[in-house]
Amino acid sequence: MPRKTALNTKKADWKKNLAWTVVTFVILGVLFMAIERKKNATITKVGISIRGIKGGKNLISKNGIKTMFRNYLGYDLKESSIRDLNLMDMEMMLEADDRIKEAEVFVDNKDRLYIAIQQREPIVRVFSKNKTSYYLDSDGIEIPAYKGSTIRVPVASGNIDEYVPGFLESKKKNNLQDVFAVAKYVHQDEFLTALIEQIDVQDDGEIILVPKVGRQKLAIGKININEEEEMINRFDLMKQMYKEGMKHVGWRKYEMLTVKYDIKNEDYSAIWATKKE
Repeated sequence: MPRKTALNTKKADWKKNLAWTVVTFVILGVLFMAIERKKNATITKVGISIRGIKGGKNLISKNGIKTMFRNYLGYDLKESSIRDLNLMDMEMMLEADDRIKEAEVFVDNKDRLYIAIQQREPIVRVFSKNKTSYYLDSDGIEIPAYKGSTIRVPVASGNIDEYVPGFLESKKKNNLQDVFAVAKYVHQDEFLTALIEQIDVQDDGEIILVPKVGRQKLAIGKININEEEEMINRFDLMKQMYKEGMKHVGWRKYEMLTVKYDIKNEDYSAIWATKKE
């Protein structure tokens, strides 16, 4: 290659590299300016969405979320600059609330702050033997019963042991495990959800269910959380009797429907134990 041609080629490559360097710096400069503008920008709008729970009521309100942030930040969210907001810390603050299962906080390209809340799903309200009151969610997590946050779920009462974190995995017997097992099964069954209003634990550990309609009670005996199939069989029998047997006999004649396990014959049986006077 002639010397002159080689020099021209090197010169062209140098110009090309210089051009790409300039373009790169321009892009980086624009990005830096955009990031700085974003940091210094003020939130233009706050959007809060709360995923509803069964029954249509919420454990927490949008105003409640705003109050939580006002207490956390010391000022209103609409007065915040993006620079001052640590989105991860905000999510952790929300998820520290027992009513909130999951939270997502983000800012869009128009400087709007969005907060998405997934609430815990209460399946039963427990009144323990020492008169404390709280909800249990579908994971067995305790949810405080805040004033004004009444959720339509069955009520559990009677001789119920105290809530202990991790009670479901505990090898130590706790009849709250039985209450949870019954409440969860009822919550997942449309017929039973419409039927059952109360779960009452007797002093001997027997469980009696109180329906929303009618005066007769439903005695299902003791529940073994490790024998799920046995519990399901009792409920299936009870539903069958409600749907088929009661229309022939008439539920107004009886105060108690007992569903029990016949150990001797290894079978389930059901009887109307107590007639009305």
